[in-house]
Amino acid sequence: MMWRILPVIACVLIAGCSSQSGTQSNVSPNVTPSNTALFLRGDMTDWDARSEYQVQQTSSNVFSVKAELHEAGKTYHFKFADARWLPAMNYGAAMDDAELSLDTPVPVRAYSCLDELSFTPELAGKYEFVLDLRNRRAVALVKLVQ
Repeated sequence: MMWRILPVIACVLIAGCSSQSGTQSNVSPNVTPSNTALFLRGDMTDWDARSEYQVQQTSSNVFSVKAELHEAGKTYHFKFADARWLPAMNYGAAMDDAELSLDTPVPVRAYSCLDELSFTPELAGKYEFVLDLRNRRAVALVKLVQ
């Protein structure tokens, strides 16, 4: 349970210490800077930023990573975030916690310190986790890898 609280505490501390001035960053909230590595972080990674779960850019502002989910019927909670849990690079559910269905996009947002995504596979196997930042409304989706 403590491992799930640590990211929340880190996010709150970083957000609380950051400046909230009226000037906006020159980075869009839906664009990942090219020098920032994002990771799939969640139950399947013990919430760590592991190199094997680093997302790869597949096209302009579309990122994905494959992960083996060993337990059918188990709900896996996750987010896309950088190694330091920076709020601007912390992508979770856009509204409350969101359960993903296979091949169905769900809105996500940066600065999502508390809202997780979740997915419950019907079958154990390899899945692709996609973060799509191309449009004004960023989305995440999960695909079964054949």
